[in-house]
Amino acid sequence: MPPVFSSQKRSTLMDQAFQQIREAIRSGKLKPGDRLVETQLAEEMQISRFPIREAMRYLEKEGLVQTKPFKGTYVAELTEKDMEELYSLRSAIEELAVRILIKNIDEKKIKKLESIVAAMVQASEDDNIDKMISEDLRFHQTICEMSGHRKLLDVWLNLENQLQVFLTIEKNLFENSYQFVTTHHPILEAIKSRKIGPAQKAIRDHLKLAMKVIRQGF
Repeated sequence: MPPVFSSQKRSTLMDQAFQQIREAIRSGKLKPGDRLVETQLAEEMQISRFPIREAMRYLEKEGLVQTKPFKGTYVAELTEKDMEELYSLRSAIEELAVRILIKNIDEKKIKKLESIVAAMVQASEDDNIDKMISEDLRFHQTICEMSGHRKLLDVWLNLENQLQVFLTIEKNLFENSYQFVTTHHPILEAIKSRKIGPAQKAIRDHLKLAMKVIRQGF
């Protein structure tokens, strides 16, 4: 069958704008409630307004920005209810993922999770909070990936951008970064012991603590 589509050698201006704005929101450089002005963003990125407008449409679909009629476009202000719904759904997804994973666990998978926790510890010791948050997400995403349940992973990945926003809030509220890291140890130990119930409880407790900490930011 002859080729139908031509190869793409570089990302479009819309893709570049989308990635830059999304990363600024995920990292906390753009905060909930900040107004996003097309002309200003276009000037800073030295591109036309059209790619910015298209990028905003995709960011709105992801729940990261919201357009208010006659007022403009703003970084989405996630509410406490948003947080509760997101984390309760996340808990259900990850508890299912860890149950499936433990039924098919092997030493290679355990070592991968251990390496991620070790990277998290190192980031904490280096006081590299952003790296620590990145490794935290990688730990939970890896559990979902290694479960082998593709639909489950798709749902988790759809939540990931808003999770990053809440984690940016969370990281500034823990008393110290190592406290954040240690909440992953019971999960890892239960997985290594092939104990489904304790692993699910450890995830549930971990996310309940996260919700409790984030609630302080509202």
